[in-house]
Amino acid sequence: MRSGHEKKRKFLKKLSIVGVGIGLCIAMLFLIAAETKGKGATINVLSVQDPFYFGMELAIPSFEKKTGIKVNLEALNYDALHAKIITSFISKKAGVDVATVDQMWLTQYADNNWIADLTPYIKKDKAAVKMNDFVPEVVYSMSEWRGKIYTMPMAAYGQFVMYRTDLMEQTGLKPPPEKPEDWWTWDVYYEYVQKLKDLGPDVYGTVICGAQPVPIVHMYTQLATAFGATWVKQFPTVTPEGKWDFTPTVNSPENIEALNFYKALYELSPPECINYNWFDAGMSFAKQDIGMFFWWTPYAYLVRQAGYMDTAPSPVVGKYKIAPLPRKPGKKQIYSLGGWSVAIPTFSNKKDAAWEFVKWVTSSEGQKEIGLLGLKQFADFVRESNFRDKELIKVYPWLGTQLFTLKEGNGKIARPPFPIYTTLEGFYGVNLNSAVAGIKTPEEALKDVQQQFELTLKQNFFIPFAGESYNDTLENTKKLIKELSP
Repeated sequence: MRSGHEKKRKFLKKLSIVGVGIGLCIAMLFLIAAETKGKGATINVLSVQDPFYFGMELAIPSFEKKTGIKVNLEALNYDALHAKIITSFISKKAGVDVATVDQMWLTQYADNNWIADLTPYIKKDKAAVKMNDFVPEVVYSMSEWRGKIYTMPMAAYGQFVMYRTDLMEQTGLKPPPEKPEDWWTWDVYYEYVQKLKDLGPDVYGTVICGAQPVPIVHMYTQLATAFGATWVKQFPTVTPEGKWDFTPTVNSPENIEALNFYKALYELSPPECINYNWFDAGMSFAKQDIGMFFWWTPYAYLVRQAGYMDTAPSPVVGKYKIAPLPRKPGKKQIYSLGGWSVAIPTFSNKKDAAWEFVKWVTSSEGQKEIGLLGLKQFADFVRESNFRDKELIKVYPWLGTQLFTLKEGNGKIARPPFPIYTTLEGFYGVNLNSAVAGIKTPEEALKDVQQQFELTLKQNFFIPFAGESYNDTLENTKKLIKELSP
């Protein structure tokens, strides 16, 4: 019969073996976690091929070296990206770890639980994220929904005026101001465009974006918003009763005035621009004698090249300047604000490693690196510190005006991102194009848009709206940013 001491020794020996086994298992779990979170992890990143993509592609090796995380970067065009992301969401399969998200997709993705709520990640990494460095209006327009942060802004686009200095000198007109001034109104803008057109048969006063359905909406809604037009009665803020009201308001006097104005601008533009998309409209300024136009801020650097990511300089280098948008007297000046952010799909199994990438690509250091690499074709910063960076200002001297456009921006008013926005945008764009082309009068076109909006919103239970509303204000987003800041 064994003694009590022998039994105790054997028991302790077995216990120590078990303990070692448990310890090894725990160590293995930590190694697996480390593999997923940092060194050794491989993440798949889907990106649209907007300008930021090319600088990001060059900067990724630096991120990989710093973190040990390998990045498989895939570039797709706008429609292909949206289709692939949706397919991955619906299939509920892991595979996409980070995706670039258009501002207009945010609410659909968030409401369907397709992308992860990043608010807990930000809370955990407050010191590293530095939320209070982001331009609040950018976060509000592109990343916040129902009081949570679902994406991190990466490339923010405002809108401003670009004009040819040499052609402006020939008119003898006072140049547009560098900062907003009372005299700089839309009526004055139109007078300038007329004078520029009078310089000769090969000179056009301006250029518009006319392709439907989406491109024309992007340019037109900036004008319409400046004139005081809205899409619906009450969104994203709520009524005194605390509700959203999606009754359409597109057939308003303000919108009719704006559409007549837009059509008048077309008469002073190249005739073929009725079919111009975003890039066609922007780059026509680089290739033709276009006096002045308003458009998304990335074109301030894109027009410096002869083509998209072309190494050859364009003929307008050194011959153009940037100005703020004109104002409409008696109306609150609101700038359209759009762009791209990055999200982590809910079904990714590498969320920690994905978060490291999201933090880097939206950091001031990461943004600066992307802006200074390659052809230096990225100035769409999302952090105020980047707009004050002397090295970046030297490359992109208009950054002060660009920051102003973002600080005055409200993407949720200019193009309200409710979940069926894409369907409504389709109706809007087709009718805008018809009005500008002269197929319909502006009054007829907007009447048709109003009817199509009403029918679609009723069919999708937005009229009357019985869902949960949220008082989505910039002030609430600023409070959230403060809570999430170090």
